[in-house]
Amino acid sequence: MYQEENYVSVSYESGLRRHVAHTFLWMTIGLLTSALVALLVSLTDLVWVIYSSSWTPWILLIAQFGVVIALAARITSMKPSMARILFLAYAILTGVTFSTLGFAYDLGTIGAAFLITAVYFGCLAFIGLTTKINLLRFGPILMIGLFALIVCELLLMLFGANTNTMVFAALGLLLFTGITAYDAQKMKVLYTQYQGDEVMLKRLSIYSAFDLYLDFINIFLYVLQFLGDRND
Repeated sequence: MYQEENYVSVSYESGLRRHVAHTFLWMTIGLLTSALVALLVSLTDLVWVIYSSSWTPWILLIAQFGVVIALAARITSMKPSMARILFLAYAILTGVTFSTLGFAYDLGTIGAAFLITAVYFGCLAFIGLTTKINLLRFGPILMIGLFALIVCELLLMLFGANTNTMVFAALGLLLFTGITAYDAQKMKVLYTQYQGDEVMLKRLSIYSAFDLYLDFINIFLYVLQFLGDRND
């Protein structure tokens, strides 16, 4: 009996490590895709062509929102290949959006923000995967906080107020500190629930990669605001 339990435990840990590695691999692919697209667009005339219309930011926002809805609504039924396509589509759209960061921040600041984010994100993900505290119970609070932050920023933008402030950066960074650890633990819990269902695990791997990708992106943007060396 002991040997059987030990085998099950080893099998679970091995499978979880593969699942986590696969998830973070896809998250990294998404980040690299966004970075390469942003670099390509910003270093060519594409940035001027794409942003020649004042509607471009809204079109990109609506397209990104559509991808999020599609993934969230059908992740449990769509083919893993379609989930990957939607994820990469979102990463490309984000890359186009980020192509304008070079106009607001110098490359040194962007690079420093990325390195700080990578270290900070890695620590949070590690905490989420290893802590014995049930972070999932804080999910509703985190989601309410995120919704409130988004609504406040949108309302201020509509009234022409500046949302790129230290206050919003601090609130956003604090919020995504919790969300990142939460999403890392949720990835582990989802694996436990669907262990043995290889197709579902492939879907959930992309789903978790997308969640963590969004966490990384948001932390990066808030860190960038804190560093704040803008080009004039």
